[in-house]
Amino acid sequence: MRRIGIGLMAAVLCCTMATATSQASSSTPVPFPKTIKGLKAPVSVGSALDPVPAYVPQNACQPGTPPGVAKLRALVLKTYGVGGAGNTARTCAEGTSEHSDGRAWDWMVNVKTAKEKAAAADFLAWLTRNDGRAARRLGIMYVIYNKKIWASYRAKDGWRASSGHTDHVHISFSWNGARGNTSWWTGTVRPVDHGPCQRFAGQPSAVDTKKVNTKPCPGVSPLMKTTNLPTLEYGHKHSAVSTAQGLLGLARTGTFDTQLRARLISWQRANNLPKTGGLDQPTWAILRTTSVTKNVAKEYTPASARTYGAKNYSTRSMRSLDTGRHVLVLQRALGLPLKRVTGYFGVQTTDAVKAMQRQLNRPVTGTWTGGDWKALNAAS
Repeated sequence: MRRIGIGLMAAVLCCTMATATSQASSSTPVPFPKTIKGLKAPVSVGSALDPVPAYVPQNACQPGTPPGVAKLRALVLKTYGVGGAGNTARTCAEGTSEHSDGRAWDWMVNVKTAKEKAAAADFLAWLTRNDGRAARRLGIMYVIYNKKIWASYRAKDGWRASSGHTDHVHISFSWNGARGNTSWWTGTVRPVDHGPCQRFAGQPSAVDTKKVNTKPCPGVSPLMKTTNLPTLEYGHKHSAVSTAQGLLGLARTGTFDTQLRARLISWQRANNLPKTGGLDQPTWAILRTTSVTKNVAKEYTPASARTYGAKNYSTRSMRSLDTGRHVLVLQRALGLPLKRVTGYFGVQTTDAVKAMQRQLNRPVTGTWTGGDWKALNAAS
């Protein structure tokens, strides 16, 4: 599997800054004021403090500006009255960045402009004082300015060496922070939001459904199918994008735009795949079947899958969103067309499970259990 690496250097730089591997530095990015203005919360924040935002890198691709990012941008610009609105979400063709899933904002305040530099200094001093209490209330993971980085998850280390960012403050948010579900905006401390989950290794996460995810994401599954085509996402320009557009009945522009992304999300749901909105390997395997170079499903026949499943997975319940070989074996055992055997428990798998449960006079739950394996093999 090949994944396009446009902006690879930017990706390496971002990850280096975010994971805070650079050398520690004792000084702030610009001199901080003795008297701090800071921001005023729109609600009573209470005494409880939000958990320290862990570092959660971008792994989905979803353009847009979540409410928490938009509200902080508006509050900062209103409070200080200087600087530009800058970027929030960008395309996904520039390497790993929280900008790609809308969880970052660039406040355009240049260190060479006195008023802008003073505003940035006041905001950063306020945000990071007292071990970053304000950053926790806002759900801010880290900030970068004038070649220095400060991270909530390494608050004790203070400001550390970074690079660039002399004309803007970069702010990256947790999912709670991005959604505006923190005490700063609501007055209530919420459970940690883990965001959208990645299903297959090396592939984009399923797109965010706007629902809070309070359960840690499960481990990712190895790919069940691979192809000779690259994994592409919103913003990429490539001849394979043109190929996909033609196959989906869209104009062949060669540019991965919002129209292609929206078409893919609905197409993936209808084809038993995670709704990533990207041209990932599982998507290519169905969209362009001649591109498949590896297909684990071919290791099983429906009969051998029934036997293997009953022997190896009888103590494991399988349900919607499960991903991996166990799901692929179930799909094969249920007789799904080989093209639709994806290793992902999507809508078609749920329908097939319910249909088989009715046929076997089993409880129609949509969740496959050891009792269902036993009944299936007995009937076979």
